[in-house]
Amino acid sequence: MSVFRSEKIWRILTNIWTLVTIAVIVLNFFAKNGYEFLIGPTTVIYTAVLSLYVTTKEFDRWYEFHDGRHPGEWFVIGWTAVMLILLALYFALGPEYKLSAESVATYLVVLSVFALTQKSKQLHEQKARQKKPS
Repeated sequence: MSVFRSEKIWRILTNIWTLVTIAVIVLNFFAKNGYEFLIGPTTVIYTAVLSLYVTTKEFDRWYEFHDGRHPGEWFVIGWTAVMLILLALYFALGPEYKLSAESVATYLVVLSVFALTQKSKQLHEQKARQKKPS
């Protein structure tokens, strides 16, 4: 089995790219958009890796290989905290501190992916309940 077919490798890569992406967003914010050239490539890579991880996880769930031990709620909580803190700092520090559009778009992607996986999980559980004999 190829290492990239494993959910574990995608989870590790997603965790790494989550930290890198958040670090770049925060760095760019405090550098007053001095690192904006890094935001686009970083968020695109992160979005791609996150999508591959979630897709792998959902396929595993539907084919009964996924055990559901790594909840996406932590990604949503982390991203929400970062975005709220940066928004509050924007108002506290002034308009020269900006949150890039790519940062906001990435946060919306994280929320969307989470919503889709929650719906998939709900449908999978519903299907499993229907399969059980009464």
